[in-house]
Amino acid sequence: MNDPLTRALLFVRQGRYREAETYLRKAIQSNPDDPQCFFFLATCLMYEPSSRLEALSMIDQALRLQPAQAVYRAQRANILILLNRAKAAFAEIEQARILAPDSPDSYVAESLGLLVCGRPREAERAAKQALALDPGNEAAGDSLADALRMQGKLDESALQVTELLGKNPENPWAHSSAGMLALQRGSVPEAEAHFLSALRNDPEHREAREGLLHAFRARSPIYRAYLKYSFMMERIGRRGRIGIVLGLLLLMQIANVTFVGQLAVVGVVLVALYFLFVLWIWVAKAIGNLFLLFDRFARIALSCGEKYEALIAGGGALSGLILFAAGFLLKQIGVTMAGLTMVAAAFPMSLVFTNRSRLGRMVFSVIGALVYLGGLVSIFLATIPGASTVEFVTALFGWTMILALLTTWLGNIPALRR
Repeated sequence: MNDPLTRALLFVRQGRYREAETYLRKAIQSNPDDPQCFFFLATCLMYEPSSRLEALSMIDQALRLQPAQAVYRAQRANILILLNRAKAAFAEIEQARILAPDSPDSYVAESLGLLVCGRPREAERAAKQALALDPGNEAAGDSLADALRMQGKLDESALQVTELLGKNPENPWAHSSAGMLALQRGSVPEAEAHFLSALRNDPEHREAREGLLHAFRARSPIYRAYLKYSFMMERIGRRGRIGIVLGLLLLMQIANVTFVGQLAVVGVVLVALYFLFVLWIWVAKAIGNLFLLFDRFARIALSCGEKYEALIAGGGALSGLILFAAGFLLKQIGVTMAGLTMVAAAFPMSLVFTNRSRLGRMVFSVIGALVYLGGLVSIFLATIPGASTVEFVTALFGWTMILALLTTWLGNIPALRR
């Protein structure tokens, strides 16, 4: 191996991917026909969302030079999974398995892909197949721990994590898995300790950083409740989540039909509770980050985008609720409409600043701007007397609210939310 590649591999083993990237580029300049250089450069680039397309290009170069290398195919599958191209990733996994049926790499990639797709039971099976071929495979062991946790098998997951940390106490992925397990069990201090250990061993570990932020936010009872809800939804699977959403919508329709006349107030209360539930799901993270801004230590961990999201989405939602309540009690329609506008805008704005999908950021920015504009125009027109104006304002403001709620459906499209 040439000297830049040797030094790069040293940094790769230490998880210092940025330093390794510099030497790998030098190695490629010195020896552009060495597929290893492209493979390891792809490995370094894949962990940063902004450089994953380049990582795909680099692994393609490695495969161009050595197309029959199964580990390159498996790594290409991992990159495709991170790019939310699951179908292409599973096709690549099949190719890797044909080339090397006794290699654990394709099973590890399959397990990771199945986890991302929300299929933990199948991910558990794939991880166990990888471990049967290579009992010491840390990536397979970590994937198995996550698959067990996502199914609610917390004791089995804990045993797996303990085994991983027993073999390698400095494994950042195992510490990150242990942190998520502790969060699911409600042990916030233990979760913080594991995430900090992961970051000490690998300062660029994104999952550990995000997990640490979850732990910081979980100091708030509102966010702890949100985490419990998230873990429950994770456990029941995709079909269960769809069933709950459809069931709630059906209950709302039944409430609208059943609670009429003197019982209409009950129907209004149920609809309001449903709206608050949906709002809580969408802006709990932003509100959690808003609380972190007042924590001198925790706010250091927030990115610039997370701070903007906290102020605009989280702060907007809380301020809007206060304005809505004040306007309702004081019977000031303009104040009530202003509050509703701020609350409604929190839906799309929660998907603007930390959304890794460029298309999604554009779409939700436009929706957010239209909601603010629709609300402001409605408030202005509400001050103009006249029956025709009232009808127009009612229609405009109603469509503005519907546009905001449309976010809750568009936000479930993978291409618009990453």
